[in-house]
This record gives sequence, structure tokens and C-alpha cells, in this order.
Amino acid sequence: MKHILTVAGLLAFSIPYACQGLSPRVITIALLILLFSYIMLLPSLKTMIATLADNPLLTLLMMYIAASCLWAEQEQTSSMLMVLKFLAFSTFGLYFVTHYTAQGCIRLLVITLSILSVLNLLAVVLVPSFAIHAGVEHTGLWKGISGHKNTLGTLSLLSFVSHVISFFKGKHKALHIGFILLNALLLIKCQSTTSLVLTSSLFAFILFILLFKRIRSVASRGFFISTSGLLVLLGLVFAFTFGDAIASEFGKTTTLTGRTEIWQGIAGAIQSHYWFGHGYGSYWAARPSIYAGGIRFDLTSSHSGFRDLWIDVGLAGLLATIAIVTITLLKFRIGKADMYTWLTAMVFFLFIVLNNITDSRFLNSLSIYWIIFMVIVIKVQEQHRLAVTEKTNSAALSTSPLH
Repeated sequence: MKHILTVAGLLAFSIPYACQGLSPRVITIALLILLFSYIMLLPSLKTMIATLADNPLLTLLMMYIAASCLWAEQEQTSSMLMVLKFLAFSTFGLYFVTHYTAQGCIRLLVITLSILSVLNLLAVVLVPSFAIHAGVEHTGLWKGISGHKNTLGTLSLLSFVSHVISFFKGKHKALHIGFILLNALLLIKCQSTTSLVLTSSLFAFILFILLFKRIRSVASRGFFISTSGLLVLLGLVFAFTFGDAIASEFGKTTTLTGRTEIWQGIAGAIQSHYWFGHGYGSYWAARPSIYAGGIRFDLTSSHSGFRDLWIDVGLAGLLATIAIVTITLLKFRIGKADMYTWLTAMVFFLFIVLNNITDSRFLNSLSIYWIIFMVIVIKVQEQHRLAVTEKTNSAALSTSPLH
């Protein structure tokens, strides 16, 4: 039953109609999940406190985000409700990470993403008027139950790469092929350029790691790394040289579908609250009109998770997040033991980092992205601490006198 309720919570945080906005429905769901998480955490308060203490920068960031309601510009009740939602999915994340191993967390995340893929397809087939974009923008493109083609793209991306890794693990290959094909269909039909580019990049990264782990010779590994690095460098040079031509072939521009213009338009909002931001969720809650290059943009995000962090909690919050990302990447180890779990975690984390450069998939979006971020940061720190302890114990044993 615990597993079923956990997946239900993850699903709720992955569906816009259950976790976005401040409607009575969303607040009720947040309160129910907060109550569930609190009840589940009560018997293991010491473990939760130890986890928070072991991740001081993440803990301080969460406290700082919650405290930002004190200087938020929007109406106080709305600001408190935003913080309530943040506490709900952060507490659920703490429950999730303290009650399951790294392998268990990844397994339940993959199950959740797989269910979402099926639900998105069913929505398109059964309720096309609801699940397919209509009107002026994105007409005919799939959005499923995810509310927008780009959101469908990111969730399908995560499901796709997780099933690719599971396929190489060697169990239930037919099942994984089915989900790979399903998510490929969803990615193609939603036509999210960012998701397609990231899917290709992360797929190449998966192949690189799996091939690298199979190479035993040090010289061969060196040759493989240098060759791969050269290919990446040539690819970047090609992209920068022919970027305009490539973009125009796909009906795109190098402004990233207007993103660079939006980023110019929000520069004033960042500068006016440079250090501490407008308060979590406050700026975009007012649905401001952004003017850039003579164009008006009515938005709910800047299409950049890192810029949204800057707007919400200022440079202080942004730098803390960048520090957490950097430390986590430096501590990441994809060892032989449970390699596929840690490879999935690495791919998920890279997605969070890369996607938030040109899209907002952190706090100003579905809560599942923040939960994935929390889980991986905490589990990597846990893995690092165990590795340091084992190394210290091994060193102590090797220097102890024989009796």
C-alpha cells in the first residue's frame, strides 16, 4: 500500500491539474500529501533530521525559499499558499528519499513516468479535444494530460531515457522496447524541439557511459574519451557555424522561439530585486506583460529555470542552487555496483540542469522536477559519505598492526 500511495503522490506532482495554481483542488491535494508525508516521517524523525544535517546547503535553500514569502510582493494569503505547496512537495521529497534506497527511488520514478506515458496516450486517443492543442498556438500538437506540448516532451524524455537504460540492463526487454516506442511517438507528436535535442544528447551520453564501462584497457579508454571529445567539439563548431541555417530548416530561429527576447525583457525585473528576488512565485503570479523588441509576451515563466530562480529568490538563491548542482556533479560516481540505477540518476540530474537553461522545469513548474532534484542531491551525498567511510575504514585496517 505504501508503494501505491507513493506513486499516487508522484503522479499528483506530475499533472498540472493537480499541482499547479492555487485552486481549492490543488491546495486540498497539497494538504493531503503533506499530511501523508508527515505521518510517514513521524516514526523516522531522527533519520530526517540526519538527512537535513547531512545536506546543509540544500536545507538552507529550502528554508530560504519558504522564508521568501516574508518579502513577497503578492497578496499575503496567496504567498502563504505558495509556501504551503512548496512545503508539501518538499516534505514528500524528504519522505520519499528517507524511506527508499536509491534503487527504490529510481524504480518508483520510472514506474510513475511509465504510467504518465500511458495516460498521455489514452488522453489523446479518448479525449483528443482535451489532449491536443487547438487554437492559435501549437495547433494539432499533442499535449496529453500534461497541459502543454513542452511539458509532455520533458516527461516523455525522462521516461524514454529511463527505459533505454533499463533495456541495456537486460531484463524485460520487450516491455522496455514498448515504452521506448511509446515515448518516441509522444516526443515526435508533441514536437518539442528542446526535448528532442535533449533526448538525442542524453541518449548519446548513455551510450558513451555504457561503452566506456566495457573498455578495460587504460589506453583504449583514453582513446575513446579523446575521440568522443573531438566529435562533441566538432558538433558544437558545426552548430555554431550553421545554427541559423539548421534552425530555419525546422522553422525555428536562433532566438530560441523568442526566448532570448523574453530574457532581455525580464532584465529589469531581475535588476530591481537583484539579491533576494520578488519572493517565491510572486512575480509570475501577477502574470506580467513583458515587452521586448516591440513584442508583448504574456507569460507565467521566463522559459529558463535559472532565471526564474533569480526572479523568485534573487542571486543569493541562484548561487546556492548552482553550488548544490556543482557539488553534486563532482560527487557523482557511476560505479560497477548498481550501475544502471546511478546512470539513470545521472541522466535525470543532467536533464534538470540542461533543461533549465532554456525552459523552466524547477520550482516554477511541475513539482516532480524539484522532487527529482532533491532525491538525487541527497542520495549522491549519501553515496559519497558511504564511500568516504569505507575508504577511511580500509585505510585504518591497512595500517593496523597484525596480532
